[in-house]
Formats: sequence, structure tokens, C-alpha cells
Amino acid sequence: MNVPYNNGKVQIGKYYQKPQYVEYDQDMLLLQESLVGDVKAIRRNRLFTTIYVAVLVFGVFGIVLFH
Repeated sequence: MNVPYNNGKVQIGKYYQKPQYVEYDQDMLLLQESLVGDVKAIRRNRLFTTIYVAVLVFGVFGIVLFH
């Protein structure tokens, strides 16, 4: 639905455009993987790194707080 909200003073959604549909085919995914690398592995490593840093920060904070 592309109907903007307009009450005379406020215009919300006037320039809203729905996200365009992107069709993923095997060639595009293969090209992306060859240029960027394995996206799933990159996301998994970033998640593990974030969790590791959070555990370290809370561990140090706990040691400082209760020492």
C-alpha cells in the first residue's frame, strides 16, 4: 500500500517506495561468494567474536566489581 498519510500539516510516507524484488540466482551468488568470500562464515565469525568480547567485558567487569 503506497498511500501516504497527509493531514494538511504532516505528510508521512510521501516519498516511500516499496523495496524492489531481487531475484537471487546461482550465478549471482557464486560471483558474490568469489568476490566477498563465504558470507555465512563471515557472519558466524562476527557473531562468535561479538559473544567472546561481551563475555570478556562482563568477566572483567565482574572481577573488578567483586574484588
